[in-house]
Amino acid sequence: MSDNWNFYIAELDDHLASIVVDLEVTEEVNIKKYKKLFSVKINIKNPTELGYPEEQEDERLGEWEYDLMERLNNEDIIQVGRLTTNGIREFFYYAKKEKHVKIIDQHALAVFDNNGYETDIIGIEEDEPWAFYYEFLYPNQYHFQHMSNRELVEMLENEKDDLEVPRMIEHWVEFETLEHLKAFERDIRQKGFTTEEYEQEKNEDGTYSITISREDSVDYHLIDSVTDTIIETAQKHNGEYDGWESPVIQKK
Repeated sequence: MSDNWNFYIAELDDHLASIVVDLEVTEEVNIKKYKKLFSVKINIKNPTELGYPEEQEDERLGEWEYDLMERLNNEDIIQVGRLTTNGIREFFYYAKKEKHVKIIDQHALAVFDNNGYETDIIGIEEDEPWAFYYEFLYPNQYHFQHMSNRELVEMLENEKDDLEVPRMIEHWVEFETLEHLKAFERDIRQKGFTTEEYEQEKNEDGTYSITISREDSVDYHLIDSVTDTIIETAQKHNGEYDGWESPVIQKK
């Protein structure tokens, strides 16, 4: 278990889903030894319209989750993620042996059932070891960018930025060939972006880069939509999105 945890929002079975994941657990443990995947599922008592717990319940569940994580970690059972969607919260653990389900059940009973939450312990079959972690929990490029967007927007908020005010935002994209870059440039201009002159020679890292810009606001949902558009267009031309920069527009 590592200290590098983060979360992102996705859609699951037509419902919003919050997924929390340990991004570096595979660097901290020998995953070949942890071949059994289990989950602990509970029903949220007072879900919001989005299917998430309200603040007070969320705080209690977070405390109990940490308690359970510590208990199981002492048993050499590691938590790798958490899913919240449609009134359900589910915690995911990898263990070394099938019989460890009894240990999980014992501690889940002590933590959640004794606090009025009935738990459902589930063994999850995988086609390949850790497939669930990599294919379901682990964020894709869009989700990783959403995490970065959230951090940048929080920085702007700390500067008293008026997030809803449109401003010119610069984005950077890299390509392995000039041909791919030029094809991307044609496509992205059709989506309202302007492009700056770019170097005809490779960068030190062996790529070609282009700076594009468009006037947008930077509230959480809109900036995710903007970067999704750029990533999708860049991928079409074998490009790699490299982030964005915004001036601070302070509230009046």
